[in-house]
Amino acid sequence: MKSKPEPLPGTRDLRFDTLRGLLLVGMTVNHLPTGMRTLTDQSLGAFSAAEGFVFLSGLMAGWVYTRRLRQRGSEALWSSCMARTRSIYLWHVASYVGAFALVQLTYRTLGFCSLAAPRLFFEHPLASLWLGFSLLYQPGLLDLLPMYCAFVLLIPGVIAGLEAGRRRLILGLSALVWFAMQWAPPMAGAAAMYPVNTGVFNLFAWQLIFIAGLAIGHAKAGGEPLVSRPNPWVAAGAIAVAAYGFGICHLSWPPLWPDRLYGILLNKPALGLLRMADFGCVAYLVSVLAARHPAAVTARPLALLGRHSLAVVATQSVAIVTILQFAPLFATAAGRTLTALATVGLLFAAAGARDHFTARRGAARTAPPLGARQPAPRRVLPTHGAQAA
Repeated sequence: MKSKPEPLPGTRDLRFDTLRGLLLVGMTVNHLPTGMRTLTDQSLGAFSAAEGFVFLSGLMAGWVYTRRLRQRGSEALWSSCMARTRSIYLWHVASYVGAFALVQLTYRTLGFCSLAAPRLFFEHPLASLWLGFSLLYQPGLLDLLPMYCAFVLLIPGVIAGLEAGRRRLILGLSALVWFAMQWAPPMAGAAAMYPVNTGVFNLFAWQLIFIAGLAIGHAKAGGEPLVSRPNPWVAAGAIAVAAYGFGICHLSWPPLWPDRLYGILLNKPALGLLRMADFGCVAYLVSVLAARHPAAVTARPLALLGRHSLAVVATQSVAIVTILQFAPLFATAAGRTLTALATVGLLFAAAGARDHFTARRGAARTAPPLGARQPAPRRVLPTHGAQAA
């Protein structure tokens, strides 16, 4: 059976966009107290949708920016990454201000502020704004884009190293930093640092999954065969690890390690070893499926979300911070389900609006200036041979 040809340069791969859209839906549902979380929270094993989203973001960045470097040079790569960083930061600021404004509106309109709202928003409003803009206050749901912002700044140096043939060195150094974080004290939630809050994600640990994605995207841009012919032994090992990860999460399989070590292996902020291994194996199996059966991981509505991931992440952050203030919405099973479905629907509305705006802006850029004279169509005279015919 012939595999689907690679997309042409400048086009998007619907498989990646679809998977990112699916992960965005999962991340949104996981942040709401609804029974739908049984379908989205660690549904395939001992990892969450966040790992998949960060990895795919790195993979797509490695693919896109490697081609940009080769086509336009290092200066274009740097300027593109700086522009992307600025865009991510502005989306973060927009979502932060939106969440802050709605929390304040709720407090001033209804006379209460839910404990689910970021604490600093109502304790010290002005301090929360300048700390948020400087990325020193990243409460829950508002810490993903700042991490992504930091990772994009790594792209030029990492891709330059990959282009120089230092893939093993880069991955080795990244893994060494990740390993050191497994034994470091927790970075998130330290009361002594309040009001400074750098988010739940340990950047020094999560960089491994992003840089691994960059390396795979770089290889993809170079046309290297990745999973078109999977090794049977590797596939069997991946299936075994994935099955164990699923078993301990959903089938009550006993752990193979002492409880203290088991907690380290499953640690999410520092990306514990078992969590990383399980995710890597499942990602490998999904990539094999996507290479052999592209239609199985292609859905245009989900691809719309993946294509406009910044707008979708910002929308879900504002929506969930606001919704969680209203406990009656989650008082019944029906209310919880309807609220979750409405929130997911809001993501599609935001992505559709962003898609429409992007299309209109692109059309405006290519349209001739208003009032400009259109060139007259060139008249093609018949040739001597045509007259003879």
